[in-house]
Amino acid sequence: MERYFETLEKIFNLRGGIIDLRLDRMSQALALFNHPENQFPSLHIAGTNGKGSTAAALHNILQQAGYRTALYTSPHLESFTERIRVGQQEIAQAEVVSLAVEVWQRTAEANVPLTFFEFITVMAFIYFARNRVDVAVIEVGLGGRLDATNVVTPLVSVITTISKDHEAYLGPDELSIAREKGGIIKPRIPVVCGKMSEPVVKLLREIAQAVESPAYFLETAFSFLLKNERLFDYIGIKQNLSHLAVALRGRHQLANASLALAALELASEHFPVPEDTLRRGLETVRWPGRLEVMSERPLVILDGAHNPEGVCALADELLELRQGRKIRLLFATMADKEWQLMLGILAKLADEMIFTRVAMERSADPELLAKNIPIPVPNRVIPDSQTALAALLDSAQPDDIIVVAGSLYLLGEVRPLLATASARADATPPA
Repeated sequence: MERYFETLEKIFNLRGGIIDLRLDRMSQALALFNHPENQFPSLHIAGTNGKGSTAAALHNILQQAGYRTALYTSPHLESFTERIRVGQQEIAQAEVVSLAVEVWQRTAEANVPLTFFEFITVMAFIYFARNRVDVAVIEVGLGGRLDATNVVTPLVSVITTISKDHEAYLGPDELSIAREKGGIIKPRIPVVCGKMSEPVVKLLREIAQAVESPAYFLETAFSFLLKNERLFDYIGIKQNLSHLAVALRGRHQLANASLALAALELASEHFPVPEDTLRRGLETVRWPGRLEVMSERPLVILDGAHNPEGVCALADELLELRQGRKIRLLFATMADKEWQLMLGILAKLADEMIFTRVAMERSADPELLAKNIPIPVPNRVIPDSQTALAALLDSAQPDDIIVVAGSLYLLGEVRPLLATASARADATPPA
């Protein structure tokens, strides 16, 4: 255990310095291990929001179909091992240590310095190859074109949404960001895209056409029809499915589910999935931290919304849930996010706001957040996130809605407390 935490500390120290988006180091490092990224088929997913949920849906459906399926995602909520999975099993701590040592030794000998994300991506690809997975679902870390994961040649590429996020690295506007994310489109490899603005659709079509990649867009090549709050119809590229249910909450999850179904249609020659398995996969998918309900009284919701698009989706769901109840919000975010816009959306819904921070230098100053609420809302500043959550729970009434949002890192800090409290409540016998 001690060696595992020492290894993690060393890996996380690779975060220091400026993010250097290039692919040459990845190619050099992977060559040292006989290019593991070429030893398994993959599905590659980029996008501003919805990447993780779409990846989780694909992973669960393919597992349900009996395929040995790997999943690579970021960031993690509570444990580093969440990032690298085969089936339902996260990578073991001992495997993290042994793989890390192996990658350090070989890259040091070859003088190939890697960034944090490059390093763990190399680890993941080696792990998947050695475990002889049938297929891997790979989530892009940042952007697409120069992301460390963009060394794979997938069966299908997926781009979920395009909106402003990570502007310092991806560009100042939607088209710049779309150009970077469109960089995952490979020659003659089909790409599935979510709902986007017309200029972005035009740009991605041009990128796809230039490399002879068939492009399929939500609401044109395929679509979904909401039946009620729990059921939807999928009108697909090749097949239609009626009365589907998805376990993940929120209307935006129907779009993510439709993207997963479209990708599976295009990959069906290699990985066919029966209809009953598609249904079961959507009905049983889980993805922590996305409109995740941790308790019912009060209703406690964790949501990793960290940009205006994600916060809008959260706000839509809260409007449906409110029904006269008070909404109390615990909020922290990164200083480089568009937090003014996020606050503007959330302040219209919140009856109380508590501002906190996470244990990262990038975390926004909660005092600054509190001073910039665009409309008057009762608020408090409690710098420690766990103390802030405890204060919010103590003051809440049974009918209140408590929302934790603004950063996945915030969710990672408070979720263990909520999970422990929930487990205790479940174990307490009724009076």
